[in-house]
Amino acid sequence: MPEDLSPDALPAGTHAHIRATSVHVTLGSRAVLTDVSVTVSARSRLAVVGENGRGKTTLLHVLAGLRRPDSGTVARVGTIGVARQAVPFRTGETVGTLVAETIAPALGALRDLDTATVALTDGAPGADDAYAAALEAATRLDAWDAERRVDIALSALNACTDREPPLSTLSVGQRYRVRLACLLGAAHDLLLLDEPTNHLDSDGLVFLTERLRARTGGLAVVSHDRALLRDIATEFLDVDPSRDGRPQLFTGGYTGRQEGRRRARESWENEYAEQLAERARLREAVTTARDRLGTGWRPDKGHGKHQRQSRTPGLVQALNRRQAGLDAHTVTVPEPPLRLRFPELGLRPGAPLLRCAEVTVAGRLHSPVGLVLEAGDRLLVTGHNGAGKSTLLAVLAGELEPSTGSIHHHGAARIVRIDQEVPAWEPELTAQQLYDRHIRGLELHHDIDPIPLTATGLLEKQSRHTPVGKLSQGQQRRLHLAIQLAFRPMVLICDEPTNHLSISLVDELTAALSDTAAAVVATHDRQMLTDLAHWPHLPCTSRQTTTIHDPHRP
Repeated sequence: MPEDLSPDALPAGTHAHIRATSVHVTLGSRAVLTDVSVTVSARSRLAVVGENGRGKTTLLHVLAGLRRPDSGTVARVGTIGVARQAVPFRTGETVGTLVAETIAPALGALRDLDTATVALTDGAPGADDAYAAALEAATRLDAWDAERRVDIALSALNACTDREPPLSTLSVGQRYRVRLACLLGAAHDLLLLDEPTNHLDSDGLVFLTERLRARTGGLAVVSHDRALLRDIATEFLDVDPSRDGRPQLFTGGYTGRQEGRRRARESWENEYAEQLAERARLREAVTTARDRLGTGWRPDKGHGKHQRQSRTPGLVQALNRRQAGLDAHTVTVPEPPLRLRFPELGLRPGAPLLRCAEVTVAGRLHSPVGLVLEAGDRLLVTGHNGAGKSTLLAVLAGELEPSTGSIHHHGAARIVRIDQEVPAWEPELTAQQLYDRHIRGLELHHDIDPIPLTATGLLEKQSRHTPVGKLSQGQQRRLHLAIQLAFRPMVLICDEPTNHLSISLVDELTAALSDTAAAVVATHDRQMLTDLAHWPHLPCTSRQTTTIHDPHRP
């Protein structure tokens, strides 16, 4: 069923908007949205971003009218189309039903225009006004092109174009693509999209990006796809924790959001550090005054009792002043969020780490691969699904024996692989317990000094003491990365490292990968591919010998 949540029957054009003011939403005992004020206008290109569980989808549902806020107001003008991650449907509903309901307003407007045209031709009273109104409605809806727009979108998104199949017989991905195609083909004033890149292939992503960029109406999107957001968003509402607890709005596109977030983060960290330093100074002043009071009762030999008595009141007053100053001082700035920190290794550039010669894996990696990795090297592994990228990474990490060729890890080179999905951990153990168990194993079998979980900057205190089974996918992914970093790896091998991670952490990870000892990355993430395009490339293919391409070498 098309989710047309329009408060108006016809598009409102440039007057369309959704205006949320001081919105609060609480789920259970947790405040999900706090004092959120935001406007989506006919010109908006708004991205709602933040960590998993921060209320992005909840906010989108509040804006759409799917959920009432606990407090605050939301005003809506114009027609609104919504794409949710889950796609509800009625029993017996078909692709044709969905398409028909999508274009029904346009077809109705064309019927009204035909009726008004006949009345105008017959010279009926009031026919001029009726015809003008019908023509305006059809024009607003771009009614003459409605079905063609939907058909183009269905085809471009690789969705089911046959009108007969019931939605219940389609896969989740197919149902989502059909629903998205209908939304893109409709003439809504405002679109609210929740993770619209889910279930799309590369061609679908290109079409979606082009269609959203060409829209004349407003748009608000929740997404972790950095390439999409860089291409379409001009404003970013960041719902991650801030100094005052409210979402932050950044302008200037993706770059403006990064720079604005960096400045806000640095200001927050500096002010927090200054308040902690002032509190430490006051505490030291109290300790000094207390020590002086103690020594004031024991003057140097030869001094009399009256001298001790005369000094004591001043020292007591000084101590009281220092203690009052400490008691009056409070740390008003909340502790800033964590920041990813990679371990420092201090390897000399060029130190040999790994060498493989003409390796293949039967049925999985057909093209022989040979490469050498030294400290300071970077390598981007590319190729289509099934070309053998994950297999090659497992061979490089020493987790899979090659069918032909050889793999050699130099000396004590520590090599770890970040897999696409997290391991199957015991769900009742907390993140800290799992990390500590891993640390004990490292200390027992390796001569290294593992880093504490708190030093990785990946999990806040509450998450560290939460059972793993209750952590989100993103939080479990963070724990997995922390566990791998505890080994202080000299070669970090990453297989789709952006899976389940937030935009901010992926940005931090991308920057850190450029500074670590050596790294090998395989990804389909369009933004990461762009960010790492200057790395040497190793294309995986089943049709030819694989060689490394370094863009810096002729």
